[in-house]
This record gives sequence, C-alpha cells and structure tokens, in this order.
Amino acid sequence: MARFQTIPFNIIGGTHENRSRVVSVQNTTNMYMQVNQYSDKPVSLQSFPGQKLASSVDGDNERGCHVMNGQAYRVVDNSLYRVDSSNSHAQKGVITGNDRCIFADDGDNLVIVSDKVYVYTESTNSFQENTNVNLVDVLSVGIINNQFIYTTPLLSFMSSPGDPFDVSGLDGIGAESNPDRLVRDYPFNQTIYRFGVETLEPWYNSGVGSPPIDRIDGQQKNIGIGAIHSVANTDDYVYWLGDDKSVYRIRGNTEEKVSDDALSNFIERASKIDDAIGFTLTIQGQDFYILTFPAANRTFALNSALGQQGWFNLSSTTQNSAYSATSSISVYGRTYVANKGKWLTLELDEYTQDSDVTLRRRTTGELQAKDFSLNSDSMVMSRLTLDVEQGVGLVTGQGSVPRIMVEVSIDSGRSFPHVAWMELGRLGEHTLRTEVDLIARGQSFIFRLNMSDPVPLTIKGAWLKVKEAGR
Repeated sequence: MARFQTIPFNIIGGTHENRSRVVSVQNTTNMYMQVNQYSDKPVSLQSFPGQKLASSVDGDNERGCHVMNGQAYRVVDNSLYRVDSSNSHAQKGVITGNDRCIFADDGDNLVIVSDKVYVYTESTNSFQENTNVNLVDVLSVGIINNQFIYTTPLLSFMSSPGDPFDVSGLDGIGAESNPDRLVRDYPFNQTIYRFGVETLEPWYNSGVGSPPIDRIDGQQKNIGIGAIHSVANTDDYVYWLGDDKSVYRIRGNTEEKVSDDALSNFIERASKIDDAIGFTLTIQGQDFYILTFPAANRTFALNSALGQQGWFNLSSTTQNSAYSATSSISVYGRTYVANKGKWLTLELDEYTQDSDVTLRRRTTGELQAKDFSLNSDSMVMSRLTLDVEQGVGLVTGQGSVPRIMVEVSIDSGRSFPHVAWMELGRLGEHTLRTEVDLIARGQSFIFRLNMSDPVPLTIKGAWLKVKEAGR
C-alpha cells in the first residue's frame, strides 16, 4: 500500500499564462522573483513595493515625468509642474492637448513634445511654445551631445547645441536604408536607435554633415515599434514593444526578444496595443521594465536579470487589472511613481498602494505525479507546507494574524474547488510551521496562493505530502 511522502517542489515562478489553460495558467501578481546570490535558495518570491502618497495636484491625465538637474518635472492635464524635494508642485507652463509627453533636456532646456513642442528653460525660469515652421508634426525628441533630435514621420532634425529651437529645414534626414515611416529617435549610450513602423536602425553621432549623424552599416533590424511610449531604458538596455507584438531589448547592436510565447499571445489578442506605456525602475539593485496596456487593462513587469523567465503582473486592484502608476523616476534619493494627479513614493515596507488593498497571488504550473517521482497516473495530497518568512504579523488590525488562502485545482486550472487557509504567524512567531492539511485527489494539481494582509510575503520553497492513488 502506498505511503505518503513529503516531497519538495518548485513553487517559484513568474507569469506565463498561455491562451490554452492545459498548457499553462502560471501567474504571479504583485510579487517578483528575487535573485539571491548568497542564499541556499537561489530565487525567491518577494512582495513588490507598495505606494505611499507624498502629494497631489488636481487632474486625471498623468502625461509623464522627467528629471533635469536633479529636479523632478511632470505633466498633469495641461500643466507642467516642477516638484521639489518637499513634494511641492509649482506650475511652470501650459501643455495643450491630451497626449502623453516625451521629454529631453540639455541640463538647462527641458523640451516637451506632445501635440506641439515646448521648452522650459531653468536658468531664466521661462516657458516657450515652438514657432519654428520646421518643427511640425513632431512625434518625439531626444538629446545627444548637447543637440536635440526631433522625429517627424518622414525626417529627423537636429538642433544647434544649446538652442532647442534652432533647427534648419535643410538638416532633415530620413530612414535612408529602408523607406520606412519614422516613429521615434531614441539616443542611448552614444547610439541613436531610430525606430520606424517596421524597422530599427542604429546610428551614431559622427560630427560630420548636417545633421552630424550616420548609419551604422549592416545593423538594420527588421523590427519596428508597436507603441511609441513603450520605449524605456535601464542602465544596460533599451526596451520596447515591437510591431510584431513581441517585447524586445537592445544593447549596442544586439537585440533580444524577451517576451515569451504566453505574453505574445496576450498581446496578439488585445484589441489595441499602440497605447502601451513603458517605464523602468530599480529595486535593491535589480532593474524592472513595466509595460501597461491601458485598453486591455493589464500590466506586465519584467525583472531584467531573469530575461524571459522574469515576467510577472502588477495590479492596483484585487482583480488583476492594470497597475495604477503610469510613470516612475528616481530623484531626491527616492523612487517616485505618478498616478493621475497623485505623486507617490515606492516603499519596500509598504504593502498597500496609497492605502488600497494589494492582492498578492501566485498560481503555479501544473504538477503531475511524475514531478513527485510517483509511478501512477493519479495521486492524493494531504498537506502543503510553505517555506516563508514567519512572524510578520502587525500589532493590531488587519494583518495581526496574517493568512494565506490556498486553492487547489485538479482540472488544469479551470476551477479551484479545494480551499484552505494557512497562518504566517503573529508578530514574533518565527518558528511557526506554515502548513495546511488539505485532501485532494487528481491526475494533476495546480496551487493558487492569495494574500491581501498588509505584511511582507516572502516565499522560498514548498513541500507536498503526497502518495500514489490506489485504484
């Protein structure tokens, strides 16, 4: 007669939801895979930082943020604000329209592109709207070697050094090697990535000609851009949503597809993707690329260090809808995010988002008898044990007795009829075993862990007490 055995299994993972449930329903929401260099657990799941309100202004349309000379700037509705280290907002200009903004600066002049081109000059505290007839239908702006580069659908123009509006109509340059429509020029580490609808060309500042940039021969990529505001960079890579509905990153002249098939399937099913918004941030030395699809109401995030395996979801509700923040910058020694008119800090020891409940969820892959070295088509489980951080309860209120809701599916994630709760321990109960007795029988198991208590959740591993099922 088969006996129960307690067997470890891999509970750590990201979001890899296939369009077919029988392939994969893996989901990780508001938790990310932390790479642990000096631990017996090389990877763990940890809570994504919460949000704490720093200040706010009236407005519902958050249009982007930027840092110039150690000062924060943001656009909300039709106002350009400078936000100081005390989080006070001072209006500096009027930005018409409703489109998201693209920013670039030379240390004194902050250029903003939306429906028009504007410049705020810090040294003179002045704000101007462009009147140069050559800067019409501008899609984006960047900066390289003290010269602004403006992108229009057919040509790109470069300004004179130090004068963002000094642009000659004779200095325009097209995509050249391929008659593609231009979308955005993105300077990064002395390379100008010239994104078109269907292609990408790396260029460099040669210092010769008008404008003084030249194509890097033989480096054209047959990958365009699917959303102009999806482009963002870490210190190492430029990320963007490709026209083929995959996510890419590039460093130097080497590009890499970082979306897996499951994410690409989601993007293909989305009714609209050209509104996607991308930004990056750093948490404890690890870089993240955040990509939101507003029309689809979903947000995906990538831990850069893990490549394709590092995707997870961010959500500001309990329904796995989109993350509330649409911009992030690092300034004044903090990481800030923007949500409509709100100006918030990311906090490692906060477990709500501006006081809103945050649901952290991990749905595992499908576990079959062979994954536990059982010689049977079906199996019976009796106990689940988690290797987690215990004794993290609050003194009073919700979270004083933190609990995880455990759900089990035996039909490839179509339903989760088996439910139980396990406790993480009151404050200081560091030796409590985090386990639950739960009887289920099936050919496979999928576990879904849910937690909304405002306390830290760190998952390092799991064991299942399981045996072969008798006939």
